This record gives sequence, C-alpha cells and structure tokens, in this order.
Amino acid sequence: MKIDDLPVYMLSSFGHAGIDWTHSLLDMHKDIIIMPAFSFFRTLHKIQKINKINLDKLNVPKYASELLGNMFYDDVSYQLKRRKFLFDLNQKKIFTESINDYLSNNKSFLIRDLFFAIHYAFCKTHKINISKKKCIVAHEHVAWHFPKYKKYFSARNIIIYRDPKAVLGGGILRMKNSNKSKKINSYQMDTMLLHMFSAYKLYKLNKNDLYSLTNESMHKNLRQEMTKLANWMDIDFSETMLKQSFMGTNWLGESSYLAKDELHELPPANFYDPLEVKKRWRSVLTKKDILFIEVIFSQFIKDFKYDLEEKNTLKKKIKGYYYFIFNYQFQEEYFLSKFLIILRNIIRRLSIILLKEKTIKIFTFK
Repeated sequence: MKIDDLPVYMLSSFGHAGIDWTHSLLDMHKDIIIMPAFSFFRTLHKIQKINKINLDKLNVPKYASELLGNMFYDDVSYQLKRRKFLFDLNQKKIFTESINDYLSNNKSFLIRDLFFAIHYAFCKTHKINISKKKCIVAHEHVAWHFPKYKKYFSARNIIIYRDPKAVLGGGILRMKNSNKSKKINSYQMDTMLLHMFSAYKLYKLNKNDLYSLTNESMHKNLRQEMTKLANWMDIDFSETMLKQSFMGTNWLGESSYLAKDELHELPPANFYDPLEVKKRWRSVLTKKDILFIEVIFSQFIKDFKYDLEEKNTLKKKIKGYYYFIFNYQFQEEYFLSKFLIILRNIIRRLSIILLKEKTIKIFTFK
C-alpha cells in the first residue's frame, strides 16, 4: 500500500486537555504511523506568515525538502522530546532526500503532497515499513484545521476534552509562570479560549467524523477507553496503548503544577484523582474565573456532564459575561495608547463569542 492510500486521522484538542498524553499512547502501535507533534497546518502557517515564504516556492522539490529538513532539525520548537524526530545529521540527510524523492515523483496537489512527503520521509528515516501500516494519525494541536484535513485527506478526527475549569486552571498557571510580569497576557487568554470554543464547535458539527475522548474517563479506566478508540479506528487494541512514549522512548508526561514543561519523574500516585485535580484548579482560579468559565462554557459543561459550582441564574450569566469580557486585559507592552490597545483587546474578546472562527482571520491566531 502506498502512503497516500492510508486513511488519515487528525488528533486535536486544546491546551491542557491531554492531547500529548493521548498522542503518547498511540506512539508505539504497530498499525499506526504517527510522527511527533509537529502540527502540519501550523507548520505551513509558520513558513508563510512568520518566515514570510510564499508556499508556491514549495512546488520546487529541492527547495521544499531543504527548507523542511532545516526547520525540523534546527528550529528550537522541534527540540522538545515530544516533537523531536531528527537526532543527527545523517537522519537529516535521509529525511531531506526522501522528501525530495517523494515530491519529485508526486505532483498532484501541493498541500496533499507535502503532508504525505513529510510522513514518507519520516518512515524512511526511521526504517518504518509503510506496507504494514493501516493508518496515519496526525497531531494538529488546534481543532479549527479539521475542515482542511477533511478537504485534502477525507480525514476523521480524534479529539480529547476536559472540564473547562481544569483546563483553564492549568493554562492560567502555565501563563503566569511563563510571563516576566507573572500576569496573564490578553492574547494568551484569547488564544486559549478560541482553541476551546473551536474544539467544542467541532464536536457539535462533525459528530459523524469525530471520536471524542475525555481526560477524566481516560484516567478512570484507560484500558476501556483505548479499547473503544481502537475499535472505532478499526485497529486491534494493543497493550502499547496503555504506555506513554514518544519515538518509542518512555515519556513521563507534563503538568503545569509539577514542572515548567515535561516531567523528569513520575507524578504522585493520586495526582489525577478527581478530588486532587479539583483542589489544584481551585488553588489557581478565582471565584470570578470560575463564574465566567461556567457561564461561557455552560453548554459544553452540560453536554459532557461536568459539575457546576452553582446553578446558572440570570444574575450569574450577566456577571459571568462581564468578567469574561473585561478580565485578563493586561498586555506586557502598549504600542499605541493603553486605552486603544485595551479597547482592541475587548473587541477581540467579544469577537470570540460573536464571530467564532472568523476571529482567526480578523486577529492573527495560529
């Protein structure tokens, strides 16, 4: 079987829901081609919008192969354990030459060819027998790229959800620890909120092409959840689906509460107990945070049967939307007047509620 004949699944979610964990459980399955999390359409965005390179230039196989080889080998963002897959110059050489070979022999449609060229080169670099594989799982961090996967690859989607309070608890803590000011940047908050809204919209509109996991159910009974996922993907359940790894190497996970990024030792035995999880997000979120989360994600919470701290009343809804719109409007620098920048931020926050995905084009998100 040729690589471009394999069915494609897009693995997506939003920050702090457990997408890297889910990825690590699929890493060693014998039927799956799954690369470390480079995010195909986010990579194209980086090439086009950040590196200012016209994608038409990638129609030249030699240029495309050298650009991608250099990016995946040298760029610091691909050096984390869960993203790194080129470990020496010889592997870089094989990867680059394999992309060039694939693109030179396949000239149907640029986006589709690039996707399969990267996966083909990955397999050649790591001596993976493509003919023995049944599918490709592509880790694409944000859910709003799914229509493109459906268009170019007739893909289906695997998506992991989590209680929004736990998600934003971890996210707020991570943002505070990352910023010099120890304050939450408005754009950071808006990005996270937009990722969450996009993932939920995907659940509502694409149920026939989507398999939803929840972080909580996976921690409760991982074997059961992975067995159901394997059945949906039409592959055999494997014991490897209970083990965390990237590129076949054991991975200990990550948590904002234990480290800045990846863990170097196992978390405490009861770390993911529901009561312990609730204690942690309560230690980060204020009452105002909890209020606006439960108001703006009320349908999400209802559909996934998560608990509310208190019943949604009209008064709670008004206060919740007020906190949603006006809280977390801090910015590290104000390039124009502070008033105009904060006004812009408020409009952007409203746009997330009113315009949803159109916000991505109006205000640059990736």
